[in-house]
Amino acid sequence: MATAVLAVLAMLACVGGLVTASATPASAQVPGVRIQIDSVTPYATKGTKNLRITGRVVNSGDVPLSTVNAMLWFDQSPLTSRDELTTAAAEQPGERLGTRLDQPWNLVDQVAPRLRPHAAARFDVNVPMAQLGLDAAGVYVVGVDIRATTPDSSLRETWRARTFLPYLPAGTKLTPVEVAFVLPVTDQPRLVDGDVMRSPSGSNDAAETPALGEFGPNGRLSRLLELGARHGLSFLVDPSLLDEAQRMSDGFTTSSGTKVSAAQTADVRRWLNRARGVLAAGDAKMLPYADPDLPALQRYHLTDRYPQAVRAADQASDEYQTGGTLVWPGAGYADAGTLETIAASKAHTVLLSQPALPTLPKDGSSPVASLATPEGAVTALVADPSLTAGGPGGQSSPVSIQQRFLSETALAAMQGGDPATTLRRMVAAMPRDWNPGASGDTLFRTVESVSWLRPLSVGALLSQAPTAYGGPLRTSPRDTRAELSPRHVQHLRELAANSAELLDMLAEPERSRPALDREFLRGASTSWRRDDADAIDLVDSMSSRIRTAIGRVEVVPPRLVTLSSQTGRFPVTIWNRGNQPVEVHLEVRPRDPELLKVAPIDPVRVDPHRKATVSVTAQAPADSRVRSAVQMEARVTTRSGTSFGATQPFFVRVTGYGQVGWVVIFVGLGLLLLAAGTRIVRRLRSAAAARRARAGGQGEAATEVGEPAEPDRAEPTPDDVPGDPDRSNGRAAQPHDKESGSRPGSEPGSQPGSPGPDMTKAKR
Repeated sequence: MATAVLAVLAMLACVGGLVTASATPASAQVPGVRIQIDSVTPYATKGTKNLRITGRVVNSGDVPLSTVNAMLWFDQSPLTSRDELTTAAAEQPGERLGTRLDQPWNLVDQVAPRLRPHAAARFDVNVPMAQLGLDAAGVYVVGVDIRATTPDSSLRETWRARTFLPYLPAGTKLTPVEVAFVLPVTDQPRLVDGDVMRSPSGSNDAAETPALGEFGPNGRLSRLLELGARHGLSFLVDPSLLDEAQRMSDGFTTSSGTKVSAAQTADVRRWLNRARGVLAAGDAKMLPYADPDLPALQRYHLTDRYPQAVRAADQASDEYQTGGTLVWPGAGYADAGTLETIAASKAHTVLLSQPALPTLPKDGSSPVASLATPEGAVTALVADPSLTAGGPGGQSSPVSIQQRFLSETALAAMQGGDPATTLRRMVAAMPRDWNPGASGDTLFRTVESVSWLRPLSVGALLSQAPTAYGGPLRTSPRDTRAELSPRHVQHLRELAANSAELLDMLAEPERSRPALDREFLRGASTSWRRDDADAIDLVDSMSSRIRTAIGRVEVVPPRLVTLSSQTGRFPVTIWNRGNQPVEVHLEVRPRDPELLKVAPIDPVRVDPHRKATVSVTAQAPADSRVRSAVQMEARVTTRSGTSFGATQPFFVRVTGYGQVGWVVIFVGLGLLLLAAGTRIVRRLRSAAAARRARAGGQGEAATEVGEPAEPDRAEPTPDDVPGDPDRSNGRAAQPHDKESGSRPGSEPGSQPGSPGPDMTKAKR
């Protein structure tokens, strides 16, 4: 029986499921509403007549809404401690029971009879304070409920928004609270190199160039500057923002090649001039350059450039006449290692969050603390994050921050104590990316009008004696999750490696190191949290520029080298097409080390846009039989030996004819010397013969005059010189007459010794 009942129930369940599924549309349209509170009565007393809340309702759903109404909601139980307020701020609207004032009907604001999807309408709820029936002092949770009807339904949906209302009836004892507001003036870095700014994603339009609108009269940066100047707030400025404004002021170029003229940067110049005056006249401190995410750098062991950030901040502080440097690590949390890094960088003041020092009193008696580190003491300015946290439900609009601030300080003022002897001081640090908007001025005007609040500067606060703190340091898991991502850090590592390689090849690295360090710091800025894509794009742009600079130094090898002996020299050229002098090594080696040896080469300095020729000495082994071309490789390396650029191949031909060539040269030289010697000997002999001939001619003449002389040699006979013609008359020479001793052809009867007609022939 039981089994049958269970089977029936299962069938009914299946049928019910089928019916439900068939009744549900395949693509259900979900109604939705987004509520934004723009203004609220800041606080109430017995003299306050009405509680008014205004704002805007947006139909964020897919279906139209009809009969849209707004009505006041409040909780009749006050919050009397800051811990209770913290709990309430963490709640979502609707978690706390309360009272909705929908009666009488005149208390309800009829927003719109019909609200189309994505349309908006304003609401204005104005209720007499008497209708609330508040009595006890404290902070009340108040808000609005938006009610509307959806199509095909008679049920009314409800959407809620909440805020806080301090209620201080007459007779409430209040101890004044002095508050120092820290107003960050920061932005995401955009500078890539020199006057080159990173282009906005997906746009090359000069009208959309980075940050130009922020400097305009209604831009966020201009609002912050004017707001702080009007209300005497303490500025905390990123020097890299001032650096970029200076570079942008006379025109610049975006990374996409868009030219922005000086006429288009007039707002930047105006803002920069205004900043110089405001910062010098007011209370201001500098953040480390680019406000790097120090907790992330500490976690990934990348803090070696952090001292450069502090030095740059000190230099900017001197230039803009501000009160020094203040480090703000992340959201204000720092472990012992981070504090030690801060102290080692010669920074002496740090902005920490109250929860980071859990045992420090939270009653406003210890807004400044002293913390010991191995590198020296650090003074901590302790900010209370609750003052600017907004809420409930995570809301962070200007009005929600205003109401949370007033509620926190009101409860602190109600903690008691003699106003004459009790001093309560608190620090309120606005978010780094806070945009005050048009209504941002309301908060500070309200603070100036509230009886329990007194403004204070950070400089005055730091002048008091700090409270020694030796308790534990607490970190925030939420802040840790918000740090720069591991992927982002990996790109930073690549940037650091590229910078180190460039510095290693520069002849004057110390001139370029600060600029390269600042590029790294801009890529590691805390402002890049939750914006991985744009951050990595900036870092990659910097890395690409550095790789381009490295690639401008290249080796120009010879086409073919011929070595006619075992050892020879040949030239290799290094070309520096960059803008800075470099000092590099030339590395030349054969593919096969056994075939050829290359002598060590000294470092070479090459000036910008110049070439340098390096003489390379190569040697083949003594027993080498190589007679073909040897493939060689030439490349340049940094001073430490890191190669960069392309490896250039070329060939060296080893002929092996060098020794033979020297032998030929020496043999030729010997023959030349022998020929010269031979000619010299011949000339000497000829000269001697000539002298003897001259001497012989003089003796014959004497004989002709005096005694007859014997001839030096016999005259040639016809048998000796056949057919020799006579040189004077062409006749054949005749033999001497042996008997008479006369010469043939002489006249008969001529006397010896007397000159005859043939005397000249006889002499010949």
